Amino acid sequence: MTNIDKSRLALVAVAVAAVLFLAVNIISQTVFSAARIDVTEGRVFTLTKETIPVFQEIQEPIVVRVYFSQALSEASPRHAVYFQRVRDLLSQYSALSGGMLQVQYFDPEPFSDVEDRAVGFGLQAVPLGDIGEVGYFGLAATNSTDDQEVISFFNLEREAFIEYDLTKLVYTLSNPEQPKIGLITSLPVDGGMTPGMGGMGGTPTPPWQIMDQMRDFFEVERLDADLDEIGEDIDVLVLAQPDGLSVTAAYTIDQWVLSGGKAVVFADPNLESGSPPPQGGMPAPSDLTHTKTLLKAWGVTLDEGVVAGDIQAAVRVNTAAGGRPVISDYPAWLNLQADALDQDDTITGDLKNLTLATAGVLTPDAETPLDIRPLIQTSTESMKIAGDKVIGLPDVVALFREFEPSGQRLLLGARITGSAMSAFPGGLPTGGDNAENGEDGHIAEAVEPIQVVVVSDADMLADRFWVQESNFFGQRMIVPTADNAAFLINALENLTGTPALSSLRGRGQISRPFTVVEDLRRDAEQQFRSKETELLGRLESLQGEISAIQVNQVGQGESLINDDDQRAITNYRSEILSTRKELREVQRGLREDIDELEGLLKFINIAGVPIVFGGLMIVLAFLRRRRTAAAV
Repeated sequence: MTNIDKSRLALVAVAVAAVLFLAVNIISQTVFSAARIDVTEGRVFTLTKETIPVFQEIQEPIVVRVYFSQALSEASPRHAVYFQRVRDLLSQYSALSGGMLQVQYFDPEPFSDVEDRAVGFGLQAVPLGDIGEVGYFGLAATNSTDDQEVISFFNLEREAFIEYDLTKLVYTLSNPEQPKIGLITSLPVDGGMTPGMGGMGGTPTPPWQIMDQMRDFFEVERLDADLDEIGEDIDVLVLAQPDGLSVTAAYTIDQWVLSGGKAVVFADPNLESGSPPPQGGMPAPSDLTHTKTLLKAWGVTLDEGVVAGDIQAAVRVNTAAGGRPVISDYPAWLNLQADALDQDDTITGDLKNLTLATAGVLTPDAETPLDIRPLIQTSTESMKIAGDKVIGLPDVVALFREFEPSGQRLLLGARITGSAMSAFPGGLPTGGDNAENGEDGHIAEAVEPIQVVVVSDADMLADRFWVQESNFFGQRMIVPTADNAAFLINALENLTGTPALSSLRGRGQISRPFTVVEDLRRDAEQQFRSKETELLGRLESLQGEISAIQVNQVGQGESLINDDDQRAITNYRSEILSTRKELREVQRGLREDIDELEGLLKFINIAGVPIVFGGLMIVLAFLRRRRTAAAV
């Protein structure tokens, strides 16, 4: 074969390869357009089996209108990629719905009718440059009864929650009839006013995000703490720090639960998130007397005078020690990871982390016939902390330094089921309203197994413990940092039997702490804090000795310090310098182990992998040369 024939054959081979490449792409686009492989941890790009029925069971047409500006795509490639993900999700949703979910796309060009409709839906315009051009990336959806749900702008900060946001929107439009939740609480969940000087004026506070979460899926009715009746339309009762619950209300709740009613209880012995007291005043302690009576009948006791501490789950906070700012672990504020939650229960099984603050300790009654299933527990690196040590401005450094793990897990949340007895065996106690009706129709024992969820913390519902808030062109942008709201919604969904969206709420929370580094840091810091306290005490003592000499000289009317006192002061100052040097060495030693581990990890990531790969290539080349030599 001549060189010309070989060249022609090569050109033909290239042409055939190009045709095959195009054919394979066309066939794959046609046949495998719906096929996808998700190799991400947690399968965040795969629809969960719990939410698929949300789209398969849509009974009325829902129209979703997506407004995305081409100018925004050109100005921000990240938003272009985000738009493609939204489009892919909506395409899957539409296919699952069998055509009941209709998706339309629009490019709202400036001064067009499409832009007017986008503005009419309340979509947010963002500036793209200095010449006044704006872009849109939002969504408006309506159902057959003209109910409307809007995402004003797909903010990049909530990209991890996009599947949850879209699914919640569709679920709300396809299920206008929602279960009803009765809420008894003393918490300022609907906002209020921060008292000003002398109780006058003040600053308004917004509603808590937990209420928006609840109202997305349920109808919520506020109930009084002295109620004597619970309506038949109430599906689940939520007691969120029911401060001052009357005996009549407690009896009413007792009878309602025994007759088949379901309840979620948040009872906090050291509330930090109640209504703010007047300036200069101290918050009034919560009155949970009758709530504790109910808990005791349900098989658990809220321990008096203590809160739960966990050095392994401690939250790092800014505080002060010795008159200077420091960062320290606060063992009374807990960021509990998945290993602290019951992964086999539908309420907590999909959650990644919960943040609790000065939570109480629940102790199960050893003789109760009820089934008390732990949902939330501390690690074994825990202890009970005296409640008076966390009131007001606690000494965070001292709590961390003096922490002594008990080796036992403390119970913070539980699911309670079984045949319970009434907390009021004799009926409504004398002195309660309508006392004459106490024995009429009294239920002494549950007619069916009770269903109650109890948590020993109410601060976990407050915004500051589970969300970060930012301002996006005048709109509040909320990004969850913990699954606190998901826990409550999961419990309500489970008790009401509504479809669970919990698998989506938890997917955006990906907390993967480097536990080896955290353990090294915590152990080193505990040693450092103890030594630091000792050295600071020595410094303070030396400064006191110098001050005492100087004051003594002034008291004797002497203007000059004698030689003996001068030598003493010199010695003290020399010791102060050596003590400060020792303190700096202790502070430097705090990071030695961490820095060494960090250096090792950098070496492995930067140099280790290339070295291993290069060595492997050398070995393969050597083996290949040996095989070639042997063949020759």
